[in-house]
Amino acid sequence: MAGSTMEQVESGSDDLLFTEWQTLINQTPVAAHELLLSLSDKELHHLVTIFYDYMLSHTESALFLNTEQVNSRLSSSMFHWLRAVLGSSQQDLHELLAKQHEIGIVHARIGLPIDLVARAARKIKEELYQILALRKVAAAHIITDAICFSGLAIDTAIEAMTASYSPSVQNSVNAEEQYRLLTIYDDINVERERQIRSLTDWENQFIYNIATGLPIKDLVFLSKSEFGMWFAHKGKHILGKSVLLSGMETLMKKIDHHLKQELPLHAQLTTDERLKLLQEIRQLTAQIHILLSSMFEDLVKEENGKDSLTQLLNRRFIPTIMRREISIALHSRKPFALAMLDIDYFKQINDRYGHNAGDNTLKNVSAMIYEHIRSSDYVFRYGGEEFMILLVETELSQAKIILENLRNKMAGLRIQASASESFSVTVSIGVAEYDYHPDYKLLIEKADSALYYAKSQGRNRVEVFQPHMTNG
Repeated sequence: MAGSTMEQVESGSDDLLFTEWQTLINQTPVAAHELLLSLSDKELHHLVTIFYDYMLSHTESALFLNTEQVNSRLSSSMFHWLRAVLGSSQQDLHELLAKQHEIGIVHARIGLPIDLVARAARKIKEELYQILALRKVAAAHIITDAICFSGLAIDTAIEAMTASYSPSVQNSVNAEEQYRLLTIYDDINVERERQIRSLTDWENQFIYNIATGLPIKDLVFLSKSEFGMWFAHKGKHILGKSVLLSGMETLMKKIDHHLKQELPLHAQLTTDERLKLLQEIRQLTAQIHILLSSMFEDLVKEENGKDSLTQLLNRRFIPTIMRREISIALHSRKPFALAMLDIDYFKQINDRYGHNAGDNTLKNVSAMIYEHIRSSDYVFRYGGEEFMILLVETELSQAKIILENLRNKMAGLRIQASASESFSVTVSIGVAEYDYHPDYKLLIEKADSALYYAKSQGRNRVEVFQPHMTNG
């Protein structure tokens, strides 16, 4: 998720929603708030049942839910959500809004349609209105006020979820499209070479034109050249906003400014003045070449979707791949296992042997992981010296064997620190089996907790997640 985008969404929408929700609370009579606060646990649990019965009746949401999940955890969460929203007059609104954002992000992460959530919420409101209408202990106008407040409070909470849900979904769509491009895009290096050649062609043509005294009308400004047109219409979009892009645009403007100043007089320029002009243009063009190559190199790394050091997939595509594998598992009911692997004492390796040895360790470890897993499995560089391994259609017992074999092979690996010195490495691994919960983040947290436990138990071991493990 793009942090800055989400921060803008949350700050902008929260200010408005906070003001409107607080105004709604203030304008609603205290008696109406008290009526909603007096709703019994039994009545709220009935509303929760209405919500999940509706959700489970639709195939598009039933894939994400099952009766066991609803009974064991989700019903309790929904109960507390209802109690908080209906009793928002007694809540910290900033915290309540933040919670709605978290829920929206989770819904986006698991691919739960927000319109389905809104429809199920409407079912809650319909039933709640019936419950309130039957209350005999309150005056009619108080019941009406309570009905109005409860409906608007639920709507506001759903709106807060949507404010986080929509950008999260868009980021997911973008990542999925980028992953699709990764599988079909031949080589962005082709585009890089094409544009470097285009810039070089303009430079060579310019030198020839000046040297031969070509008429001004036949000289082409850089911004109007084939390269300049590509930069204006495609390059800015492809390369993305960056300091390098801004610098390249400034250099191009400098070149065109030079030409506008000097070209009208070029027929009268002395040989030395022409050489000076050519030298200045070549220096500026050389800087553009450097920036262009650098930006394309960054783009190759980004579009490649691979970590530049290890050549493994980077964590950018974890959401896309995890959602896809969860969808397959939910349909096929075939399990998969997820493991987190960490190189033991990696900091000491860097400190003792240097960062080159550290990089060499990462390369060797990643290569061994990649060689050890099947072609259908996935391995990501998760960050630093940590890797994530996704073993598809693999039961936990089988995953434990695979990972133990990998750990044993790692223990026999020797890393060359210098011509005369080498060292061995060990790894710790935590693994968890997919339990058909739709939120992949929880599975990653389980595997990470098992990894933490493996390290706390002495390292160089594989641990399977157990409920007592915590990532302390």
